[in-house]
Amino acid sequence: MVKNHLLFRLKTWHMLVILACLQMAIHLPYLKLPAVGNHVWRQCNTLAVARNYAQEDMNILYPRIDKRYQSNGITGPQFTSYDYTLALGYKIFGFSQNLHRYLSLCIGIFAIIGIFFLSFEYFNSKFLSFLSGLALIGIPEFYYHSINAVPDLLALMSMIWGWFFYLKYLKSSQIHTIIFTILFLSLAGMTKVMYLMPGFIFFGDIWIHRRWKTTKIWGILAMGSVVLGMSLGWYYWAKILTSMNGIYEFVHEIRFIEGLGAKTMAFFANILSDLPETWVGYGFLGMFVVGVVHFFKFKFKDVRFWILGFGFVLFYVAMQYQLKVHGYYTLLFQPFIVLLGIWGWIKLKQQKIKQLLLFFLVLSPVWSWMRMNRNWQPENWRVSHALIENQQVIKQLSDQRKRWIVGVDQSGCVDFYYLQAKGFPWYNLKEKSDLFEKFRKDGAEGLITNDTVHAQQYFKELKWSPRCIGHVGEYYWYVFE
Repeated sequence: MVKNHLLFRLKTWHMLVILACLQMAIHLPYLKLPAVGNHVWRQCNTLAVARNYAQEDMNILYPRIDKRYQSNGITGPQFTSYDYTLALGYKIFGFSQNLHRYLSLCIGIFAIIGIFFLSFEYFNSKFLSFLSGLALIGIPEFYYHSINAVPDLLALMSMIWGWFFYLKYLKSSQIHTIIFTILFLSLAGMTKVMYLMPGFIFFGDIWIHRRWKTTKIWGILAMGSVVLGMSLGWYYWAKILTSMNGIYEFVHEIRFIEGLGAKTMAFFANILSDLPETWVGYGFLGMFVVGVVHFFKFKFKDVRFWILGFGFVLFYVAMQYQLKVHGYYTLLFQPFIVLLGIWGWIKLKQQKIKQLLLFFLVLSPVWSWMRMNRNWQPENWRVSHALIENQQVIKQLSDQRKRWIVGVDQSGCVDFYYLQAKGFPWYNLKEKSDLFEKFRKDGAEGLITNDTVHAQQYFKELKWSPRCIGHVGEYYWYVFE
């Protein structure tokens, strides 16, 4: 490490400002965009819950989605911390298609600041803390999702800060460290229960330092009980909410890939392709590999690493189905990846290799932009441009009826969100005209579709003569007379 490096002369707040400005600068071109790109379905589900809070009922205990059939749309997602915060933003600033970008940007910056201070607790170096913040910025999945409407981002930020305050508690036992540990870790666990992963580190620390022999164990047990109680309590409530209307939009069970061959392919595809390319990024990959090598070289007998490793193996194996297609699930890994990579870099003796790895780390945001920029390009929006550009006209058309059949849309939420409609989902063409008949009996007052050919075929089979009241692009509005 070069002791006269310019960064050593900067104050902490200078470093934090640099990291925050870098995060803003590399996302500035995309802040004006609505929800588009990869995982747009998950973003639209989150945004729909937020909009329904703001427009219908701000009671956080009763989240609503647009795909509500004949019900009020109440169902049980993860704790709606992100959704509700965005709804408050709608109340203050008015509804906006891109307000979530600014909210996520702020949450992402708090996560970067959090990893800075968490790193300082482990390495006691502002320089290394700065590198940790830079490494997080340069991870492609974080770069992409840190301005997207995904609740995992808020869970990540809360996990990092809860982890930080837990370490502060071990040093000081001050009451505010207990309060903040409980608040942040409870928020992380309620939002996504897997973000309680630092608990494996805490357990390993208790084992190594025999903390059950000290008075701190009572505070640890109290914090753990409250955090687990709050986290599991919300998911129990979510189960109750889901059963109220029978709307199973949010899956809280583990889904598995079927077939040994498919499981094996997914397992190694993630490790060999996704891990270096997006979970870590080629800019930070060298440091991460060095960290893994030094773990097996120096920390092989450290039970804390093995307990944490056991937790990650459980998560990785159980989440193969989700990890195959849902990149935002990997946000959980990133603080651990960062800390392991920076620790490995510290252990390196060869100064030329250290400088080379540092050079690649500085370039890591460039790789993130190169890898993820395409998701925000118009040709990859995965949403019809006509829907995005004609929201005022769409609202006027959709407001003419309360319950619509909407489709064909396999996601069951993207068209609902952009068409500003509520009602019944038409998922695919395997569902025949009897689906329309059932939905009409349940209260459907019209159809919004971009597949007029099959719609007209179904109308003919049912001997219906709906009236077309308008269209936007390839989407047509039919009302049942």
